[in-house]
Amino acid sequence: EICRMLEGIPLAIELAAARVGTLSVEQISQRLTDSLDLLTGGSRTRLPRQQTLKGTLDWSFELLSEEEKELFGRLSVFAGGWTIEATEVVGVCGDIEEGEVLDLLSGLVNKSLVVARGSDQRGVRYRLLEPVRHYAREKLEESGEAEEVRRRHATFFLVLAEAAESRLRGPEDVEWLEHLEEEHDNMRAALSWTLERGEVELGLRLAGALWRFWEARGHFSEGSRWLEEALAKANGSSAAARVKVLEAEGWLVYPSGAVDQAMTAAQEGLKLSKHAGLGGAVEARFLRVLGWMAIIRGEYDRAKGLLEESLILSRKADDKWGIVDALLWLGNSLDFLDRERAKELREEGIGLARELGYVPTLGRLLFSQGYMWILEGDYERGTALSEEAVELLREHGYTGELTYALDNLGWAALYRGDPERARAAYEEGLALCAELDDKMAASYYLDGLACVVGAEGGAARAARLFGGAERLREAVGDKHAPEEEAALREPYLAMARSRLDEVAWQAAWEEGRAMSMEQAIEYALSEEEPSAVPPSSTTSHSSLSSAPEHPAGLTSREVEVLGLVAAGMTSAQIAKELFVSTRTVEAHLTSIYHKLGVTSRAAATRFALEHGLA
Repeated sequence: EICRMLEGIPLAIELAAARVGTLSVEQISQRLTDSLDLLTGGSRTRLPRQQTLKGTLDWSFELLSEEEKELFGRLSVFAGGWTIEATEVVGVCGDIEEGEVLDLLSGLVNKSLVVARGSDQRGVRYRLLEPVRHYAREKLEESGEAEEVRRRHATFFLVLAEAAESRLRGPEDVEWLEHLEEEHDNMRAALSWTLERGEVELGLRLAGALWRFWEARGHFSEGSRWLEEALAKANGSSAAARVKVLEAEGWLVYPSGAVDQAMTAAQEGLKLSKHAGLGGAVEARFLRVLGWMAIIRGEYDRAKGLLEESLILSRKADDKWGIVDALLWLGNSLDFLDRERAKELREEGIGLARELGYVPTLGRLLFSQGYMWILEGDYERGTALSEEAVELLREHGYTGELTYALDNLGWAALYRGDPERARAAYEEGLALCAELDDKMAASYYLDGLACVVGAEGGAARAARLFGGAERLREAVGDKHAPEEEAALREPYLAMARSRLDEVAWQAAWEEGRAMSMEQAIEYALSEEEPSAVPPSSTTSHSSLSSAPEHPAGLTSREVEVLGLVAAGMTSAQIAKELFVSTRTVEAHLTSIYHKLGVTSRAAATRFALEHGLA
């Protein structure tokens, strides 16, 4: 951690190492977070400026022109890098004019104080190494202009986030999602400053502009925290800004099980939007949140009424994106009341979403339609729609929605008698749920994996997974599973239950219910394998065969990841190959290292070669 904080700078690491013995490494890490003063000492044979990192930076700083010194301090407000366009907004003040910024920045690069990093479609990005940024921040504070520079920084990234909003609902979504991901650290810094300094309106607008990005990339927990903090300080802010944040809160909190909180936010937002006269299109957004929460609670008639009103208001306002969203959620509510009409509504939505290039809702429409076909036994059609949704969502980077599409693929494969493919989908989905803290989706995957394990003969393990899934469903208040799903699951449940006496089955079930989501997922993805019990000849799914055993208890997905590691791929390359996030790959690698008892890619590669997995 210390080496990462010091960005591998040899002198800085040497100076930090000199403190070992006087301070623990944990104390060194903590102190480096706040100041460079710790980095003093070193060899007495060094020049005075090399005996402390700060002394070295002082020496370099004094070689700068006055304008370079000013710009250098201002650049410390950036987090994780920035562009020339951002420099021209944030860096211009006092003696520095916009036309001078490029030459001044080039001078700082040439003097090795600023790092210029590769060029892509958006051009070169710049950054300060973290110890250098600490030093530059001290200079900015000494200048007396820190607050004004941070205000310009926050305003620049607000403009960027608001420009991205509409583009995230059209054909430019991939470019803008990547752009926002690249600037996420700057957005965090801007949000932190606005909320600490009481710039509430600015903070609310920024949080409200970012919520679709947070949802797309699965940043549910982080986004919710920012939204809640912004709303807690919202007194005196505009109704328009508060309304957008309330809508965002409704959509971001429910995956973690906060259905009541989502409903409260939506009710408050609906009331506020009516009072402020913000129009039917805005009111319709809150009706959709309330409608979806009613579906989760199994209140289908109520959901139908709310969502029909939402569709009427959206059509009246000619809000095409709102119409697509309303068609999706109304169709989903009618799955339990009038399935044929539900399918018709989703088909209308699919056509309009394709026309608009509205990918997130198109993906939802496709896998929702596919799910109904799967429940009705048309596995080919259900699989085709779900696969299209998975491919689309992966291609465009919508991690937050991918979990539900993968769940469809798991069930379709299971019902077609392909347990290995089902297992792969469930394991990938569970890894995503752990990453996103999505309790609702995790309950589906635990159920599915329990069916696979039960068919393979692992009765006690299946009971624990079924119990864990039940506990999560209760935690999120999810009551909307259709009868067909329960009927399709029943043979697997009965098969597993028949292999244990009632006392043993109930004990294992309760063990699963006692697990937290994290524990249940860790257990589901662990190396522990079910006992090899011959499949029951009485079940209608007797064609299911046992999964092949992998060395060291590796899962099928982990074997796939390990093979790509052995082929020399980086985590980013593996993520691209498997259409998952880099964080998901790293999670798999952590599990692989643990199971193999190794700590490096080289050692893992040796294992792969020795066991024929490369």
